[in-house]
Amino acid sequence: MQNKPSFSQSLIPLVCLDIGGTLTKMTFAAKKDFIINCQTKQELKIQNENEDYEIHFLSHPNSLDVLIQHLEEIGFIVDGKSHIQTFYITGGGSFKYYDQISNYGNIVRINEFDALKFGFKLLDSIKYKNTYFTFNNGIEYLQLTASIYPFILVNIGSGVSILKFDNDEQFARISGTCLGGGMFLGLSHLFTGINDFDELLKMTKKGSNAATDLLIDEVHLGFQSPTRDKNEKHVAVSMGKLKQNSNLNQSDLVKSLLYMTTYNISQIAFLHSKLHNIERVFFSGHFIRNHEETLQCISEAFSYFSKLDQQNRHPYFIKHDGFIGSLGSFWNGIQTYKQNNH
Repeated sequence: MQNKPSFSQSLIPLVCLDIGGTLTKMTFAAKKDFIINCQTKQELKIQNENEDYEIHFLSHPNSLDVLIQHLEEIGFIVDGKSHIQTFYITGGGSFKYYDQISNYGNIVRINEFDALKFGFKLLDSIKYKNTYFTFNNGIEYLQLTASIYPFILVNIGSGVSILKFDNDEQFARISGTCLGGGMFLGLSHLFTGINDFDELLKMTKKGSNAATDLLIDEVHLGFQSPTRDKNEKHVAVSMGKLKQNSNLNQSDLVKSLLYMTTYNISQIAFLHSKLHNIERVFFSGHFIRNHEETLQCISEAFSYFSKLDQQNRHPYFIKHDGFIGSLGSFWNGIQTYKQNNH
């Protein structure tokens, strides 16, 4: 007689979700000897030397069916029975799926900005190596020995929120914009008919915005540009050449939209960095997801606006971008779990 599958005690019975406008990000933990039978983001796995568990990450388009499938693959749901003690959920989509998720466990909802605070608190407390980096045609990790505070966080999802963190407790939302990942996805779909975000990002690697955008050196025609560089290749007018070029390929259009989105966000971020006199600006959110073309666009744009103002500020990025909210939900949940089990 075949034994029925059973819940593994190596799994910590907490599931932490950040449900945004289009994507669900999941964070969970398991003992170091546990084999995960689900495709997680191995490059993001956190192995904390002070704990006997590892933290795992995965994401998928918003779908309750897909979520349940992942929970079954991991082993949280066995033979139709849920072994999840508590879901810690955050993000705007957490309201939409609240009732359905509650059928599989208790729910604690975390304010999405508090979740970001807790996520950074966790990363700052464990000083995990290779967490923060700059990008200039390649990743250069920062070896931080002191606290990351104060800093400004530019969180890019479907929309954009900009927050100022004074320390690990004090923060405030200081700005934002509707010109975020949702706009990029919507306009890209309008131009190409493609609605898959990852596929669009792949297209940007093949595209060039030189055929679609009017560049600064083309506007100034050899005269000094605002940065006094006669060969300045930064964007002056997004889509400024559309009326001149009728045979544009889709990759060029998507690349232009990526520049349009990142340049607008980067300028707003730089202005707040200057206004609040905080040099360290982090960019995060699932719009970025460590995609090299996106990282390069943000780095070029932010450095350009800094140079215009005779500043020397650079943007910083986070290895776990897109998962800071679910990681913060995990931090909240694991504290309660430890208290109840000791």
